[in-house]
Amino acid sequence: MADNAATPDQPAPEPRIRPVTTDRIASLDIVRGFAVLGILAANVVGFARTGPYYYWGMLYPHGFWEEAGWLVQYLLLDGKLRGLFAFLFGAGIAIFVERAAAKRGMAGALLLQGRRLLWLALFGAAHYYLLFNGDILLDYAIIGLIAMLFLPLGTRALLFFGLFASFYMGIMAAIALFPAGEIAALEAPPASAARQDYDAQVGAIVEQSRASDPVRRSGSFADLIRWRHETRTVWDRIAFLPVTGPGYLGLMLLGAALYRMGFFSGEWSRRGMIVWGLGGIAASAVLTLPLAFMAMAYDHYPAVSYWVQFGPTSLLRLPMILGYAALLVAFTPALARSGFGQRLAAAGRMAFSNYIASSVMMGIVFLGWGFGLYGDWHRLSLWAWSAGGMALMLLWSRPWLDRFRFGPLEWAWRCLTYMRLFPIRRADPAASSFASHGSPAKPGR
Repeated sequence: MADNAATPDQPAPEPRIRPVTTDRIASLDIVRGFAVLGILAANVVGFARTGPYYYWGMLYPHGFWEEAGWLVQYLLLDGKLRGLFAFLFGAGIAIFVERAAAKRGMAGALLLQGRRLLWLALFGAAHYYLLFNGDILLDYAIIGLIAMLFLPLGTRALLFFGLFASFYMGIMAAIALFPAGEIAALEAPPASAARQDYDAQVGAIVEQSRASDPVRRSGSFADLIRWRHETRTVWDRIAFLPVTGPGYLGLMLLGAALYRMGFFSGEWSRRGMIVWGLGGIAASAVLTLPLAFMAMAYDHYPAVSYWVQFGPTSLLRLPMILGYAALLVAFTPALARSGFGQRLAAAGRMAFSNYIASSVMMGIVFLGWGFGLYGDWHRLSLWAWSAGGMALMLLWSRPWLDRFRFGPLEWAWRCLTYMRLFPIRRADPAASSFASHGSPAKPGR
């Protein structure tokens, strides 16, 4: 009798997520689809509003609904989708190296992965200059080159280093960014020299940032490239990675470790995944809520908001990142049978193309080379624009994959990685993994 069969004196064991036996892991596609859609809701502020308000989180003056929208975004979105992408990126690196090592050996697999990541870094640099100065591809590619060197280690070692890097990032950021001086200035009497000096500094920052509004609202495509380069070069961004990189590295190593442990492939208890998922989301929300109240108490002044956004939250958001992933993996069997789930998986299979496409869409709407609608948008209005972008990604991804083997940028990246041309068009569209009502095929790299 099979080990998991029920007997008269013993009930059937708790059902587990059904392992996927095809070439792709369905859960990875679905989680990646959720991440690429959700990150647009977080990033749209960076396309539509002045830089400091992206970091401070608020418009000035602001009312109840703007602040309520900030609270929801801070608790559930900011940093979580970017972190989820890093977590998935680590799993993807592990999958790619594992499969390449079976044919080339570990050294050959790491060399191939290195070339793959260097091409991604070039894509990221181009995205940064041409479309969006909030690009994450360059950061992931550079940190991925470090993360892949850990892959010859065992799973426990990956878990240890992943957790160590995550805790290091959270603790060091909380200490280094704590705004003791600003808090003292904000608590000083309004007529005091300390408060007046501080308000003058804040006003200068706002004025300096507002100086970029005309080029973002009405500048040409070339003007915006020049502005991005003058504001912060790619080399400046790379030089800053020792500060931001440990958080990404920790998430990538955790993604690689949990992939090896069967997290994505259905080897864990479904009930446990749901409990862990809900518990992780609730834990992060409860732990970060006092920080949100702190930002609101100090009226979202810059250094306080910066600490709230990028200080201890780099660690406190970890349970929510893992919680989102766990819930989506747990519900993959049901999602994979639904039309929405299949569209979500298709968006995930084309996450690279969709991530860049979202920058194109938002650039057309808000920047000077498009409709030029850049300005002081209310957050709820921005979410309506991002919802439209999400809908377009869901609408176009599945029909594309019904006709083509890869997303357009996924295909280009694959060809450059292997230095040969792969066929992109399907000989038989009916052979698409979305042509039937079965589950989408598994996301290999």
